[in-house]
Amino acid sequence: MAAVESKPTSRAIWALAYALAAALLLAAVALAWLRENDRPWQEQIAAINARRGQRLERRLLAMGAPPTLARQRGQALADEPPRVIETRPHVSGRPERCLSCHRGIEQISPSHPVEAVGCVACHGGNGLGLTKQSAHQGLRGRNPSDLGQARASCGQTMAGAACHEGRQEPAANAVTRVERTIMSTMTGVLTSLRVSWGAQGDFTASLATAAVSDPEAPAQSDGQTVAVLRKIDAADPASLDFAGLANDHWRKFCARCHLRASRPDGHSVHGAGCAACHGMRHASGRYLGADAAIADDEPGHAAYHRLLPTPPEENCRRCHNRSGRIGLNYRGWMEDESGRVPWPDGQPRQHLSGGRALRSLLPDIHAEKGLGCIDCHTSREIMGDGRIYQRMRFQTEIRCQTCHGGPGRPPQTGPADGAAAFELRHGPLKDAPTPTGDDFVLGVKGRPLSNARLIGDKVLLRSKTNPGQTHQAAIIAADPRHNLPGHQRLSCQACHSRWTPQCFGCHDLRGQGGQMWDFAADGPRPGVWSERRDVYRFLAPILGVDSRGQITPFTPGCQVSLSVLDQNGQPLPGQWMTRQKGGPAGGTVVSTPLAPHTTRLEVRPCQACHQNPRALGLGDGPMPLDGAGPESLDAPAQSGLNHGWAALTTVDGRPLQDQTHQGARPLNAAEIGRTLAFGRCLPCHFKPHDPVLQDPAKARQRIGPGGDLAAKHRLAEEKALR
Repeated sequence: MAAVESKPTSRAIWALAYALAAALLLAAVALAWLRENDRPWQEQIAAINARRGQRLERRLLAMGAPPTLARQRGQALADEPPRVIETRPHVSGRPERCLSCHRGIEQISPSHPVEAVGCVACHGGNGLGLTKQSAHQGLRGRNPSDLGQARASCGQTMAGAACHEGRQEPAANAVTRVERTIMSTMTGVLTSLRVSWGAQGDFTASLATAAVSDPEAPAQSDGQTVAVLRKIDAADPASLDFAGLANDHWRKFCARCHLRASRPDGHSVHGAGCAACHGMRHASGRYLGADAAIADDEPGHAAYHRLLPTPPEENCRRCHNRSGRIGLNYRGWMEDESGRVPWPDGQPRQHLSGGRALRSLLPDIHAEKGLGCIDCHTSREIMGDGRIYQRMRFQTEIRCQTCHGGPGRPPQTGPADGAAAFELRHGPLKDAPTPTGDDFVLGVKGRPLSNARLIGDKVLLRSKTNPGQTHQAAIIAADPRHNLPGHQRLSCQACHSRWTPQCFGCHDLRGQGGQMWDFAADGPRPGVWSERRDVYRFLAPILGVDSRGQITPFTPGCQVSLSVLDQNGQPLPGQWMTRQKGGPAGGTVVSTPLAPHTTRLEVRPCQACHQNPRALGLGDGPMPLDGAGPESLDAPAQSGLNHGWAALTTVDGRPLQDQTHQGARPLNAAEIGRTLAFGRCLPCHFKPHDPVLQDPAKARQRIGPGGDLAAKHRLAEEKALR
């Protein structure tokens, strides 16, 4: 009987157990469902999807789509459920979930595909994190190519293979090259400022944007490179003279355009490190791409998540639009006084940072023919070759003669070296047939250019900005117009530069009230700088002698007067419009050699130099022939100078302006005298084949006292003057 009664009891117990288990299972499922739908990562991705929908709707409306369709498409995107997207890049083999949030982000470049490289390799962070807080732990900032991060990102070794550092080929070690290039150190500008302002006793470079060293530097200095540079010091707040303020001026005013700095927005917007040249920026500084996880309403972002293998000319111009302004000159854009009318909206049209405007002039002939900056300038000039150069002119390796030759000297050629071979394999021309032979054109340092070859009597230049295009460069070695006696020291630019920018009279003001961003400290510091100028002109070049002994165009650079203001904006005693004198450069009223990048096939007429005192550095206005004539017409008002801004020297060869290029100078009295003396011959003798131009010394002998043509020449002169 007992055994029979146990069956119902057992069944009841099992039923209760099943019911409890089912309830627990349902509770677990419900809890899991609740937790799954209440996870922070889902909330974050849902918010991102909502922004994706909003951006899609805006884009469709901007494209002219019907509002209803745009709203429906946007809402469908916003309603997509959050989901985890996981990838496993080849180089690491580890899973990453970055694309769960960053859906729609652009492929960084064909050589860095996400399926091969992923995100973490460059950007750092936690690839398995799903919330922003978790995933961004250890992130290398917005820009992993910033030189503060580049060794850890661009310079790392992944899957046993080195990226842009630690390679056998020196040309492949881009991180080291870029850290040492003058584009990063900016030591040329810094040294010029300091020698002009009397802050150092010689022309040797010692400071840079950051400390950098070259363990493989030559033991014996060549005068062009150094083994070490230290980071620029902060200014001494107690020292308010030129020498004491030089560093402060550079850190706050000049240091915006090197590769360790960035500008968040504006016409000169640029990233730092590799992204400065290879990145994409918009003047607004905003992100314009399809990744809704990236804010599009604030400056400081790349326009798109892309690296360009070939830097566009626009990126060069973001920095090279001040001082020599070669980025503007090349395109025929001259910075004017912003005084043109009519003004749009009652204001000058702004094309440049600082509210500056442009006027269109003749472009450089090379720009007109379709050449971009990097078609001529090599990667060694821009990214560096591993050495630490003191000045830009020492790092530069191309001149006009590189492709066009010189008087009696055709372009030099040789075989490709390791750097040229590396560029041909990996650079913009990698898809073209690889040339061989000993006909690669050599730069001034004897190193071959990867894209220029001497074929017959022409140099063929393969375009890197537009692969597939080829440009021909005429060789002038046998041209009689380039072989006139007495012109051996003329640089190509002396005759072929159509105009130069001439920004006269720079007035720097340093106020003690307020703070200004210090680019070396990466933060605001006391003291605010501003600048004014006397006058801006575009005119035919003024000539002088550069550090190589060549007669070449000079430009103001810079002609500084300094004023130091108190907390109320009033000048401190004795600190209004002061100019420093002495030191290696001689002072702060500087004119310096320049390659204007305004080259034209047509040249200046002979009279433009031989009958033009201004071109010879004697300034504007009437010339005091007896040494006691009137002051030059362009003498700066209230400046205390007794000569004009355009005058480099006196007739007797006494320099009037200072020089930051060691060895450069104005023309001396003998050079000025010879040039002007021949001006009287030009009305009759101006053709290249004229015997007088072919041998001026012999011509002078024949018309001089006792010469066989003396009497005849005197009669011809008298007749011409009548």
